[in-house]
Amino acid sequence: MANEISVHGRKKMSTLQKEFSEKFEYLTLCFIIDADRNKSCSVKGIDTSKSLAETRKKNSQEEISIHGRTMVKNLENYFWEELGIACQIGICNYSGHKHYFPLGDFNKLSLTQANKWAQERGCSKVTSKEITEISKGVIF
Repeated sequence: MANEISVHGRKKMSTLQKEFSEKFEYLTLCFIIDADRNKSCSVKGIDTSKSLAETRKKNSQEEISIHGRTMVKNLENYFWEELGIACQIGICNYSGHKHYFPLGDFNKLSLTQANKWAQERGCSKVTSKEITEISKGVIF
């Protein structure tokens, strides 16, 4: 597996989600409606069958690749500030929740640290079923 995940306009959002969870097995990359950005409950996912170029509300010359040193909050901020796409990093099966968005210090962790954090707390590895679930209706 490559050390970095490339992000470009032609890539389908669902493909990016799959690549993300293959690299960070305990984390989900959730694309959500704008109004739910930074919310922790009743968060709604958006259709991820489209490419990033079809979904974005801003055009950016900024290039990004996602790697283990990327901080959770920086990745979420990149998608919002550069592309106008709201996203949150989530976990599965934590503290009685099927899908959950940790807040606070979790957002200050690198993706590698966040993945380890979720693993140590008994969260589930992300499967294609979870990726499909977070792209339809209310995530949790």
